[in-house]
Amino acid sequence: MTLTMATAPGAEKSFGRYGWQLAVLGIALTLAFMMPALINRFPLVMEDSIGYSGQGVGWIRSKVPPILIYPLYRVMGYWALPLFNAIVNAAAWLVLIYGFRIRKAWLVLPFAVAALQPIYTSAVLVDAWFFPAIVFLVFSVKWSSPFLGLAAGLLLAGHGSGLPLAITFILIAAFLFGLKSIRMTLLAIVMMVSANAFVNSKYFPDTPPMSKTFLAARLFSVHPELLRRECERSGNEVLCEAAVLVEDLKQDPETAGRRDYFWDLARILRERFDLRDFERNHAKAIILDGLTYRPFLTALVVVQDFFSFFGPGTKLDFNAVLSEPMPPAYDGSLQAKGLWQDDQTRTLLTGLRFVFYVACIVAVAVGWRSSTIDMRKWFFVIVLMCLANDALFALLSGPPDRYHHRILPLYAAAACILWLSARSASVPAEQKS
Repeated sequence: MTLTMATAPGAEKSFGRYGWQLAVLGIALTLAFMMPALINRFPLVMEDSIGYSGQGVGWIRSKVPPILIYPLYRVMGYWALPLFNAIVNAAAWLVLIYGFRIRKAWLVLPFAVAALQPIYTSAVLVDAWFFPAIVFLVFSVKWSSPFLGLAAGLLLAGHGSGLPLAITFILIAAFLFGLKSIRMTLLAIVMMVSANAFVNSKYFPDTPPMSKTFLAARLFSVHPELLRRECERSGNEVLCEAAVLVEDLKQDPETAGRRDYFWDLARILRERFDLRDFERNHAKAIILDGLTYRPFLTALVVVQDFFSFFGPGTKLDFNAVLSEPMPPAYDGSLQAKGLWQDDQTRTLLTGLRFVFYVACIVAVAVGWRSSTIDMRKWFFVIVLMCLANDALFALLSGPPDRYHHRILPLYAAAACILWLSARSASVPAEQKS
């Protein structure tokens, strides 16, 4: 009995040799995904990082990541999440390579680098979880694998965008593959909802999740008048003060294009701007008011923000000065010296991103004609998920760019499926007696 893997039309390799090749590639990917942190001399961090690091559990962000990473955090500190990110993302690439019988598999490495994937795997953030989550969802359907469905659900539980995007995946997969494709995605959703419900019942059970605040903040960042109208309706004078602050920020050339003024209010007004009270008593009213208040201008801003994700001027959120306390080792990092906000760094990453877009287009053009119907269907699933991600964040938060950057590796995966997948009709791996 021999286990074989078809890697190209008419070609077979022993699984043992192929397995070693995958192992070497997995190590190379893991090292590449840690490289920016190693060069930086500390993991890349931003204001949110303390809530994901494993150091403790906060009430604003998902509580699943810090709990999941806590055992590793006790050993490695802030390096724990980047190592986890690197290993899981490398594993996802190996699953994709094996499942689609990717030829010249080493080519995924430059694709991943050009997609800026190492930047986000090296960060104390969970944006890097979206790539493996979607890859695992794809193969939970292809292989009818409950394990991959559960793993995808756990990863999607790390961010509030997980549920709407998992529902989007169900709709796309059901349309292209039929209702039989939804079972494992439903399992992922059950896992996601259950994990969040469990940790929410254990930590800050009396604090409402910020399910409405972000959309309300998105609306009043476009229309500060909504804060003033809610101030007049509710009698909460702090909201009137907040409206003046947002108007001032919109007039400042350095902050005029931003969509995240909510965090400025929380930082400047501090305890006077009560986030829990805003979520419970004001966010819904602002959303309902915002739906009918100058809707065409709101829609125009959303469309502009969607297309801005693909434009020049790459902006990273890894600022040198952070309001959250960081470990002493951070002070010796290149980030603390301003590397990731440097114009040369941003220009380099912008150039790399545009090279990546061109490479993806060329790969799709070259591979399309000889690709199978199944390849094309999965290509469309992944690309539509990428577009859904950008549409969701253009609607809910607009820039920062990292919400678009997190799906660039999925574009790379989609391009590799069409360009590098073996065209043999044989299954990925078959057991012959």
